[in-house]
Amino acid sequence: MIELLIHQWKEKIRSPFWQKSIWLNIILGILGAYLMLNVLVIGYFADVILSKIFIDTDVVESFLKILFYYLAFELIFRFFAQQIPTLAIQPYLTLPVPKSKLLHYPLIKSISSFINVLALLLILPFFVKVICTTYPPSFCFAFIITVISLIAINNFLNFSLKKYFSKRPLLIIFLLAIVGLVIYLDVNKVISFSSIFAAGLLSIAKTPILVMIPVTLAILSYSIVYNLLKRNAYIEDLQISQRNNTASLTFLSHYGEIGNLMRTEIKMILRNKRPKSLLYISVMFFAYGFIFYQDKNINNYMILIFMGFFFTSIFAIQYGQFSFSWESTFFDSYIANKIAPFNYIKSKYLLFAFTSLISFIVTLPYALISAKIGFINAAMLLYNIGISSVVLLYICTFNTSRIDLGRSQFMNYQGTGMTHFLSVLPIAGFPIIVYWLFNYFGEPVYGIVALGFLGLMAIIFNKFLIQIVVRQFVKRRYKMALGFRQI
Repeated sequence: MIELLIHQWKEKIRSPFWQKSIWLNIILGILGAYLMLNVLVIGYFADVILSKIFIDTDVVESFLKILFYYLAFELIFRFFAQQIPTLAIQPYLTLPVPKSKLLHYPLIKSISSFINVLALLLILPFFVKVICTTYPPSFCFAFIITVISLIAINNFLNFSLKKYFSKRPLLIIFLLAIVGLVIYLDVNKVISFSSIFAAGLLSIAKTPILVMIPVTLAILSYSIVYNLLKRNAYIEDLQISQRNNTASLTFLSHYGEIGNLMRTEIKMILRNKRPKSLLYISVMFFAYGFIFYQDKNINNYMILIFMGFFFTSIFAIQYGQFSFSWESTFFDSYIANKIAPFNYIKSKYLLFAFTSLISFIVTLPYALISAKIGFINAAMLLYNIGISSVVLLYICTFNTSRIDLGRSQFMNYQGTGMTHFLSVLPIAGFPIIVYWLFNYFGEPVYGIVALGFLGLMAIIFNKFLIQIVVRQFVKRRYKMALGFRQI
């Protein structure tokens, strides 16, 4: 096991990406240490913070209620962000290494993940400062074992969720809906799940023999994941799943070259880790409406415009910032083949419009809170399809950074440059400026109408605007191709 860990470490420090990004790794290390220090401080002063927020509630009970939310959000965050080291065992499958060691290796290695470290840094200071100085040793022992078991359950449960949910987007949405419903019922005091969780954990801590329940569940979750890996640790299965588990999208072939280009790009999104994880993360952000669409913000047009822009372009903008870079590994084939530049750009424009429309439809139920939300979101949809898409595509012709599609989106800055940060400023800032001008003259509603009208005009004259992008693309395509070849 130790030798496998040494191999993994050598693989990381000898990789070209590590050598080329040594300064980036140092900066990320400093940021990680700063984040851990902040979490440690929050954990240490948690009793002071909770006593001021929950005045009439016991500090330990308040902490456990917050821990309930933390574990719920942590499970979702793990699914989208935590990288599972299962692929690291593939080179050893053909060597005389016992498979049991190979299967235990990724499970044991996942225990040291950064997310688990943050959880311990948050809980241990509170445990030492408050629990250990207030309760008897038996209570303290049962408490910390139970909490660590819950973190371990989340860690190993993530393996199963990755296996069964990653290729079934509807199940992911269903999981998010369940978690959102539980939190909604708890916040509105319909069913206080956090109170039930706190009472259950305190009961286990007061009766140390009950600590066997969370420990058994942690061992069971480990056993389930181990058997899951054992059934799927075959190279042949990996190859078959990579070939078969992708959508065909044959109906797009009926729309000529533009349809085929859109089909290729959609399949690229669904087949590769980084764009697919970006898609899942975008879906998760749809729940932000419950935070911002509250009574105190319904008459704040600035917030509603920002949320309308955000919701109707959440995936399109994030994905669109890396336009052309997504195809960096096969960009030369687009230049070598007789693909019309206009059709190539038009396919990206239509994909932007298609994803924006889906985002608008998914978030349309928020209009039940107030008709203003539906009105503003519709105006921002027209603006994003008509103006944001074209401006973003034009700016992205300056992209020259290669992207590895197989890497995860979390903490991955490959292909990111100053262009990507600056590209959002004009398209996000323009609606604010237009609204501010009309609001200055006392007509804020007309500012929203103006944004929708400008977007509609841009959609009507999209051919002319796309031609501008095409001319810029033709001028820069060989410089882009040269940059994409750099590994």
